[in-house]
Amino acid sequence: MSHPRLIYYNDGHHFHAKRIEPPASLHMLQWPVDEVAGTGADTLVFGLGYGDVYFHDSKVGRVVGQGQKEWGSYIDWRIMRMVEEARRLGTDQLRAVVNRGRELGTRVVASLKLQDPAAPGSDRAGVLKQKNPESICIGEEGRYLWGYDFTKEAVHEHKLAMVREVFEGYEPDGIELDFMFDLRFFKTGEEGAGRQAMTEFVGQVRQLAEEVGKAKGRSFSVSARVSLHEERNHETGLDVDTWLRTGHLDWVCAQDERLLTDTQPKPSWLPQMATATDTSAYYRPPRRVYHEAVGFPHMEMYRALQQTLHAGGWSGLYHGYLPWPLADAQYQFLREMAYPETTKRRDKRYYLQPREGAPDEPTTTPDRSLPIRLQSGATARVEIEVADDVESARQDGEMRSAELTLRIQQMCVDDEMVLRFNHRLLALSEAEITDERAVTMPVRLYGAQQLQAPLAGAFHWLRFRLPADWIHPGVNTIELEMVACDGRATFQRELNGVELYLRYRDMQRPQGLDSSPLAPLTT
Repeated sequence: MSHPRLIYYNDGHHFHAKRIEPPASLHMLQWPVDEVAGTGADTLVFGLGYGDVYFHDSKVGRVVGQGQKEWGSYIDWRIMRMVEEARRLGTDQLRAVVNRGRELGTRVVASLKLQDPAAPGSDRAGVLKQKNPESICIGEEGRYLWGYDFTKEAVHEHKLAMVREVFEGYEPDGIELDFMFDLRFFKTGEEGAGRQAMTEFVGQVRQLAEEVGKAKGRSFSVSARVSLHEERNHETGLDVDTWLRTGHLDWVCAQDERLLTDTQPKPSWLPQMATATDTSAYYRPPRRVYHEAVGFPHMEMYRALQQTLHAGGWSGLYHGYLPWPLADAQYQFLREMAYPETTKRRDKRYYLQPREGAPDEPTTTPDRSLPIRLQSGATARVEIEVADDVESARQDGEMRSAELTLRIQQMCVDDEMVLRFNHRLLALSEAEITDERAVTMPVRLYGAQQLQAPLAGAFHWLRFRLPADWIHPGVNTIELEMVACDGRATFQRELNGVELYLRYRDMQRPQGLDSSPLAPLTT
């Protein structure tokens, strides 16, 4: 089975079921496939409903609306009506999507959420919790009181029955085990012992895929969505290395749990392991960016990210949740992200993001260096990595001058600074400097999400044109030496952002007067 170039995820909920106004038609039920057909997204991963309640006519799990007569939630009511209307049409959501994928040549992989802490009797609690839930749940006060305990055989049996039903009754191209819907599976202190139990479970899924596949005369892929960070998987009882070494999986998606997307290299353990086991590894990025022009990454940012992934041994991107219905910008994304080979000499923006977590507390992203406080007599030094093959582009005369942008918070023009790029002096007299005293960053945070950088404030932008031969493949260094600070200005200055814009002699249409220089990919 060939490995995907670009995986697109649709949870069957946010951008499908709840968007359908009753009565549903077969056309609308097929829409998750129709909207990506013919793009670079050759694989559609399709969610099987809520965590423990399903949108297809399952005989194993609880179907949305089952045992319920009244609806206090408008969205849940709409989904229930979709289920009813699909049944009236002689099908259901999953069957319509799988059949449409087969018709149009799009690989469809059903995605099963493994964990859900919904309380017994609630709208989203499944059938397994209807009888004696205490015996199969983690049982610790708080969020995981009613989360499934994967040391329990009954939990394994129920999830395997769901997988069998999907393989035998619907025949998608494969199954994804979604461990990231809620990354907790064992009682506190039992994660080590639970690791073997979870490995056995994943092995049973593989055996089931082969058993049903042999009976059907076909093959089913088995994949998993796990954390980007190896230690995070281990500490929650997921032994991904063993799953790959033993042949339990065909590919793995590593989900980045951070808030912000950046273009810098990602942990290498998973692509290295995938290469060693003849499998493949995919990266699922966060969807936000801290930038004055956009709240979601722009196409030029995604190009830089994709080149970084390609250079790091990743097989590609795993993405989803683009605006619905998809528009031209999203279709450009779906084409280009599947073929990083075609964007090697297209404009890109490599950029750094600020640390995450509560201000003045230990950060949740210690690998990030920004923001950096600027102090008299001290030098701020940051590195930004470039994955482009800039040397061959220069040899062919196809690389234009680059643009380096430094964003400084509360910059004082009476300070004396010296700046260098790769040890070459940057003359402030040649910089294009703009300032704005009332900037609001368009990134949106929810709940407890926090950044160690301000969402609004006063900023200066220092933009330098850099000769093409100044750019290095790999690490590029920026230094900002604060020679002297105006003693009357006691407020704190910070280097808040760094962006390196690579420009090529690309085949482009002339830019219109009304064109935005940096339109967001998503809204």
